[in-house]
Amino acid sequence: MSNFMFRFLPAVMAALFAVGCASTQPETKAVSAPVVRGPDTAPEKPAGLSGTADAYGWVDLAEHKMPGSLGDYDLRARVVGIAPGGAIHNHPHAGRPGIVQVTKGTVIEYRGDRARTLKVGDSWFENSDTTHWFRNPSSAEAAELWVVDLVPKKK
Repeated sequence: MSNFMFRFLPAVMAALFAVGCASTQPETKAVSAPVVRGPDTAPEKPAGLSGTADAYGWVDLAEHKMPGSLGDYDLRARVVGIAPGGAIHNHPHAGRPGIVQVTKGTVIEYRGDRARTLKVGDSWFENSDTTHWFRNPSSAEAAELWVVDLVPKKK
């Protein structure tokens, strides 16, 4: 059962990421308008959905060589704010895969000797070979990141 769940955990992470970032996604075409029913009546079928068949992306958990079982980890979703001029320290993601999107402001990501500027709507995967840090270059505007990652449970 745990191998089955590990196989589909990236899809769960991607779905949570998509739900959390729905307000920042470009306009998409809805499948159909929902049928209006009473407040306590469930619809007969889904309506008004888009993007449900396509995963945002996949993070291969096998390359992380994470010990234990799925029960040893938590799926975490959070908004990380970076004050004007603030920074996130250099950190690795081996054993802690994630998916991130900029939801406010601008950040500069540094990976080794490379730097790239990321703005609202930009997103990326944090794989086992990801080691990076961030800086908010603005002197006036805070930045925010929507982060979904898999982390070991605190014991």
